[in-house]
Amino acid sequence: MNTKQTFHVIGFLLLLFALFSGSWFLWLFGGLFFFMPAAQNWWLANMRRWVDLEWIADQTRVMPGTPVQITVRLHNRSWLPLPATWLRLTLPEHVTVEGADEVKVSNQRTAVRLRLDLPMRQSVERILTITPHKRGVIWLTDVQSETLPLFAEEGSSIPLKVSFSMLVYPLPLPLPPISLADTEPDGSRLSRQRRLEDVTFQRGVRPYVPGDRFKHINWKATAKTGSLATRVFEHTARPDWRVVGHILPSYEPLQQRHNDAVNERTISCLAALSVLFRKQSLGYELFMSVKQRGRAHLHMPAGSGKNHHLHVMTQLAQMHHYITTPIAPILRRLEESPSKEAILLITPRLDEDTEQAIDRLLRRGHKVAVLDVSGEQPVLRRNEASRIGRLIAR
Repeated sequence: MNTKQTFHVIGFLLLLFALFSGSWFLWLFGGLFFFMPAAQNWWLANMRRWVDLEWIADQTRVMPGTPVQITVRLHNRSWLPLPATWLRLTLPEHVTVEGADEVKVSNQRTAVRLRLDLPMRQSVERILTITPHKRGVIWLTDVQSETLPLFAEEGSSIPLKVSFSMLVYPLPLPLPPISLADTEPDGSRLSRQRRLEDVTFQRGVRPYVPGDRFKHINWKATAKTGSLATRVFEHTARPDWRVVGHILPSYEPLQQRHNDAVNERTISCLAALSVLFRKQSLGYELFMSVKQRGRAHLHMPAGSGKNHHLHVMTQLAQMHHYITTPIAPILRRLEESPSKEAILLITPRLDEDTEQAIDRLLRRGHKVAVLDVSGEQPVLRRNEASRIGRLIAR
């Protein structure tokens, strides 16, 4: 029998004696034992109307190992004080917490407890420091509040809504020396196979041809001539790169092998390449051998600049519970491209089928470099048929 049931039994006996004795004191005293549990239930059901939780973080996009300062504020708008109020929340196991009253790690989760003594019509503030050590997204949607119970045995746990998410980017790996200037023109000559237009410099106009981009129409020349005119830009031999990431299945039952560690190296290597392309202001197109929204593989269009870099890093940070696909269809798609591409393949497993696909790409005139991430440090593989592949990592 718990305390609440004990109160009901005592109240029933007092009311029974009051019925036979006619004492008003026993009627009031017995009714009090029924009123207290009802008042407790009403307070717990309506507590979220007067108690609010505010969660403020100084950063929401960080790298692994970056401390983030969290300000926790609990507001009490009621006329009742809330002494010995505990806030309980859970975070991933890799997150370390400083400034809490209790921190325990169990079942791959970090349990955190904070004690707050909340006076009536006032607010209390606590500061935490959390440090994530792995990439991913840290979600927090509710915090359990444990107030001082009316009955000594039963605690009262009430969820308080909070909206918090923190994006942890993958930590870039140290890359071997890679020369990205191989696609530059040789002197003043331009490669006809790698010839593209640079929208930065305009060299004239020409009559409009169906299929031209609407944003490239020169409206001043159109007004003067009375017919649509399209801008003509200078040529460049610096095309976008094609970066291909090979993600292995999380577990291979035939080999009885887990590939989570090597896949994390592949993702970290892709993050390092994104940083390198961002520093050198180069455009790139990303392919990954994982399914994306019903598609056979993940494909991010070509781009450059800060926004494209953040988009790629966000996609890499949010990659969890993925379904892998073979790398061969991606290489076959690049093989069928009519233009000569600069391809950088990041793979932890260079098997015979992949090598044959690389040879076909080289015979079609593409430039291919292979970055092997099977070991702790990425290694740029030799390839005698490719100028980029002849670069040596060390």
